[in-house]
Amino acid sequence: MLEVTLNVYSGRPNPQWMLADEQETSFLSQLDQITQITLTKPPGVLPRLGYRGFLVNRSPRSPQGPLSLLIQDKIVDFGQNQPNRIADNRDLELWLLSTARVEIPAKVRSFVTNELNQSPIDAGAASGVGASGSNCPQCMAVDAPAYNPALWNTPAVEPYNNCYNYANDQITNTFAQPGRAHGVFPVNIDCDDYQNAATADGLALSAGFANPLAAGQGWYVALAVWPGVDFHWYRQDDNGCWSHKPGQTPVTNLDNSGTPITDPANCNRGDYEFCCYMITDRNVVIS
Repeated sequence: MLEVTLNVYSGRPNPQWMLADEQETSFLSQLDQITQITLTKPPGVLPRLGYRGFLVNRSPRSPQGPLSLLIQDKIVDFGQNQPNRIADNRDLELWLLSTARVEIPAKVRSFVTNELNQSPIDAGAASGVGASGSNCPQCMAVDAPAYNPALWNTPAVEPYNNCYNYANDQITNTFAQPGRAHGVFPVNIDCDDYQNAATADGLALSAGFANPLAAGQGWYVALAVWPGVDFHWYRQDDNGCWSHKPGQTPVTNLDNSGTPITDPANCNRGDYEFCCYMITDRNVVIS
């Protein structure tokens, strides 16, 4: 059976569902009709907030053999085994959205549908290229982690750790959720509930990121929410600029416009609203 993942969240687990037998047959038939080869990669392979395409997977244990596809902006990415293909339209993406067998919030469904009816995303934005650091503000936290995306952008780490893991510099492979380690579960997806959940884990509210933090006092992070939908975290690195890990995608120090992040309150966050700055440290416990 084919498993479909709508790659759209950053903090929360993405919606996943299985295609019914007749849907799988229809999907493979539609896939076979896309024959034009392209060297272009879908922008969903790059880190950004918001819609990042559909992942379609089949287990290696399946009699039909393994399958792993990323479908976005008319492009079908087959990975390294086959050349990518490009369709004339985005009908396959719209069809995949229609097959969802799990509840997708109306706001998310409307958002994705609107994205699919817009012009394709510029694949040059949020390319993951590192910032030079020349325009970064001064980092005032002695313990701030170094910007080292290679540590996170591996098959063993990238899919299993989210923005909250990254902001706290902890690889747990649990897609960590604010408050979960301490039995606090946000009722609403808003700034207050997620700030309170993070506080339960040991983070502390901060008015900004200009005050010095000595060794052992932690580093600055920032919370944003897509109201009613999802949450997202950023962290300030030791070079002064900020970086983040949107969901299951790679770490980047660029915003949705492909611009280095000097302040998460002022960067392009898509539909995510800025909430607050906080301070985390090595004593914070997340799960």
